[in-house]
Amino acid sequence: MEAKEFLQEKQKSVNWQITLKVFIIGAITIALLIPKFMILGLIGERQGTAEITKQDVMQKWSLAQTVRGPVLMIPYIERSFDVDGKEISETIRQTYVLPKTLKIGSEIAPEKRKISIYEAVVYESGIKVGGNFELPDFNTLKIPQNDVLWEKAKILVSISDLRGINDKVELSWNDSVFSFLPGMENRLIGNNGISLPLTSLSAESFPANFHFTLHLKGSESLNFAPLGETTEVNMLSQWNDPGFVGSFLPADHNIDKDGFTAEWKILNFNRNFPQLWKNDEYRVTDADFGVKLVTVADHYQKSSRSAKYAIMVILFVFLSFFLNEIITKQKVHPFQYILVGFAVLIFYLLLLSISEQLGFNLAYLISAVAVITLVLFYSRTFLKSWGNAIVQTLILTFSFGFIFVLMQLETYALLVGSIGLFVVLALTMFFTRKINWYNE
Repeated sequence: MEAKEFLQEKQKSVNWQITLKVFIIGAITIALLIPKFMILGLIGERQGTAEITKQDVMQKWSLAQTVRGPVLMIPYIERSFDVDGKEISETIRQTYVLPKTLKIGSEIAPEKRKISIYEAVVYESGIKVGGNFELPDFNTLKIPQNDVLWEKAKILVSISDLRGINDKVELSWNDSVFSFLPGMENRLIGNNGISLPLTSLSAESFPANFHFTLHLKGSESLNFAPLGETTEVNMLSQWNDPGFVGSFLPADHNIDKDGFTAEWKILNFNRNFPQLWKNDEYRVTDADFGVKLVTVADHYQKSSRSAKYAIMVILFVFLSFFLNEIITKQKVHPFQYILVGFAVLIFYLLLLSISEQLGFNLAYLISAVAVITLVLFYSRTFLKSWGNAIVQTLILTFSFGFIFVLMQLETYALLVGSIGLFVVLALTMFFTRKINWYNE
């Protein structure tokens, strides 16, 4: 009877030790959240420094560019009359005429500029703009022909950052060539731009064909406005990670390892302003479209994403060590769990620092090999055999490999991740189904 009671007491003690060990492992895992968030904070700080440096490069080179134009501005006289029909005042107002057709061809030559270990994407572009204007019908605006001030007409082209203009800009208007002047008084189509007085303009000047070329520096993105009754835009570049942004997506595009091409065709029915209006009845600044030179998941973004999985990796490793304890009866001290957990966290510090120098993929390989080797040799010091140590590090290797695959997947990362976790849980249930947890 005493022997039976002794065995029962011993069994209770074993069960209590297993329960206590589970709580200790859980507490260690929760405590490791603190250094994990510190690492995420460090990654965010380095990413912030990189963004500040990038903005500094862009500011000195030229910022994102948006080109709107050309717009033909023709002033007119607005007359006021009293009740007897006598004119009492005259005010000069403006009408705005958009092109009948607008064709834009652009070629973007991207370039990476580096300061220390940080880089920014800038570009030089060649933009050819052509089309034609038709004689505006001022009767639709109830403006008498005699009140139109043809000699004060101007061509306006909005360019968001004038520092990006690399060369003199000349307008070919029918058979004449004129040079644009810097500055644009009227800001209806943008805050900055160039303009050109057409002092010899008259009703007989129409229809008018125009053409001009812009050599424009910029960074991050290039956008246009659909100002033609029919607007056609063609873009090509060696950049193979374009992001199409703005109010309109391209009608056709092709992206490969050599770069991209894109084509837009936009009608006046697709936007919320007409071809002709007066004063400030409409604005054209809300219909821009174009391309952004995207840097796909740089090493800071990838490091941050991978670090968010740190606790999952630690749980996998701790679970494998705990099950090894149960199966082999080889106890692992809580301090040894802590050191292995810190080894996993050190992986993310190595990944961050090395990726700044060598890029993410190579840094991931180097950091993973270093940490896996460290855990292998350390676990061999307290596990029974090399076989047990190798099994534990294989699980760590699988964890790092699984996370790396998720980093490469954009669209299917959540799907693959959730299926992977389900499979891991199912395998854990399968291999632990015969364990006699209470030794009964």
